[in-house]
Amino acid sequence: MKSMTGFGAGRAESPKSQIDVSLRAVNGRFLETRFHLPREFHPFESDLKKMIDAHFERGTLDIFVSRKVKVDQAQHKVVLNRDLAKQYLSAYKQISKDLKLRGEAHVESIARLPDVLKVETEAEVTPSEKKALLQAFEKACKACEAERRREGKSVRADLEKNLNLLEKEIALAEGVREEANQNLLSRFEQKIKSRLQGLELDSARLSQEVVLQIDKTDINEEITRLREHIKNYRHLLAGDGPQGKKLDFYTQELLREVNTMGSKSSLSKLTQIVVDAKTNIERLREQVQNVE
Repeated sequence: MKSMTGFGAGRAESPKSQIDVSLRAVNGRFLETRFHLPREFHPFESDLKKMIDAHFERGTLDIFVSRKVKVDQAQHKVVLNRDLAKQYLSAYKQISKDLKLRGEAHVESIARLPDVLKVETEAEVTPSEKKALLQAFEKACKACEAERRREGKSVRADLEKNLNLLEKEIALAEGVREEANQNLLSRFEQKIKSRLQGLELDSARLSQEVVLQIDKTDINEEITRLREHIKNYRHLLAGDGPQGKKLDFYTQELLREVNTMGSKSSLSKLTQIVVDAKTNIERLREQVQNVE
């Protein structure tokens, strides 16, 4: 079992550059990747996506890649932002006009202003550099996956703990089932007798009605289903591979059966057991959101 949260980093070098990759994964219903790449690496995004697919099934992943070109391998180019320089010049002239000041803006002054001149590094991506990128990316994926597995062990232990508690609550519910049925039987008989007071009662008909009412409110069927769901839940926890969606389904089924049990409850003891069971199922639901 793997969690959907994790972090991994990788680094590799080529004769031309040093490449650093960091990968951050969080919960997500499906597999979603968000790449933050230097523009020189954009052509390789599909290759990186295939590597992601090989390691991850679900989750939202942010991938950050940095490229540091070695000084002796880089070619530099000064780039002028003409539009910005013209805007600075226009602003200078407007200030002079508004404040009625004399003076002219010099080229050197405008050139020193932020973002007017930029030095860009040009370096073509070589095959060895692409290989280094893939190596760094693979390291980051494996590191993130290892962390997700470690977190998955913790999540599995917590799910097992809450399943054990839920099983105890189901056993308690089964223990008060007979009392709940007997309580309902007494209430139903009293209700019938009070409404038909003075009239002759057909004992066979009365018994049949009592059986029907008890059958409608008996929680035995819910208890049986709950135990079956827990059995399937444990089978998934023991397995490998992505189980999050299936576990989420069984969590919903557990809650549905407990809610049905609560709707049949006519005993305060049983109602309290249902409340405790729903609390544990909510804990299961919260943890299952982290499972891949």
